[in-house]
Amino acid sequence: MLYQVHAGSYTSNEDMDGIYQIELDTEKEKLRLIRTYRECDNPSFLAVTPNYLYAVSERDRDGMISAYRRNPGDGVLSFLNSVPTGGDAMCHLNVWPGQKIYSAANYMSGSVFTGKIREDGSLGELCAFCQHSGAGYYHTGRQEGPHVHCTVLSADGKRLYVSDLGLDQVFCYEVERDAFLTLADENAQIRLPKGEGPRHFLFQNKGRFMYLTAELGNKVFVYETKDGGMTYEEIQRISTLPEDYAGENTAADLHFSGDGRFLYASNRGMDSLALYEADGITGRLTAKGHYEAYGQCPRNFCITPDDRYLLIANQGSGNIVLCRRNKETGALCGKADELSVPQASFVTASLVTA
Repeated sequence: MLYQVHAGSYTSNEDMDGIYQIELDTEKEKLRLIRTYRECDNPSFLAVTPNYLYAVSERDRDGMISAYRRNPGDGVLSFLNSVPTGGDAMCHLNVWPGQKIYSAANYMSGSVFTGKIREDGSLGELCAFCQHSGAGYYHTGRQEGPHVHCTVLSADGKRLYVSDLGLDQVFCYEVERDAFLTLADENAQIRLPKGEGPRHFLFQNKGRFMYLTAELGNKVFVYETKDGGMTYEEIQRISTLPEDYAGENTAADLHFSGDGRFLYASNRGMDSLALYEADGITGRLTAKGHYEAYGQCPRNFCITPDDRYLLIANQGSGNIVLCRRNKETGALCGKADELSVPQASFVTASLVTA
């Protein structure tokens, strides 16, 4: 089976490539570099659809987002256009169902925005821009101000949830006409304990449960909907680290297996992936162990659509690692291959369709 793998990275100078197009051959368990692209700098996060690819430019100032046409057969990208983000250090991008609207997070300046996608896949005008303000618990560190990290649309498309690491809050916005955003009522806002630093999150069971990594607190928080889906209530918090681990660490990415049975979260510092088994009825997690990332600073990872492999983007060691996966137990079963990608920060895989 062949997969198209796209990786994003940080570019420290103009001579570095940013987006990597890779082929994964599962029969040979091999990764092969196909092409690289350098039309945008610091493409640290990508959103890939069947026909298009969108990339952030995580700049300290004057962030940009870029659009590419993607050939579904061979995966070749053709640059379409770029638009400014209105903020600094854009770090996350989400294309909404229907592929007409996207939402994105400006990390350093602490803002969230939505924008239109044209019929040809290029980026159109912005729809909404919301600037967060204030300071968090660690006023002189990572929480000296707002730091928006992730945006996820609710299952019904009526609300946009936005994690702010700096303010220890997941903001809830009502989605109005033309993707305009209005802050929802206070009871819809999700506030974490001080100093936890919410990073990435996702929904399961059609939005009944929310799972969130706390970057600074090194935990996974689990929430369940209440009041007919209008609010979320915490039902569990569980560490991403073993009890005896005493080193520095920040939690990062999280993903469910395709069957919804297992959740993984990455640890930067311990350089591992934590494995949990999820109860499909209660939503609660049971820790099942930790697995080597085969590199330093596993910022992002993905599971192949057949659930047989897991790909890790290790930013510190600059490699994409292919790990075998046991579908029955969730366990990672060793490294199958790896490929050098300097400052790798994102990876995703999709099936070759032609």
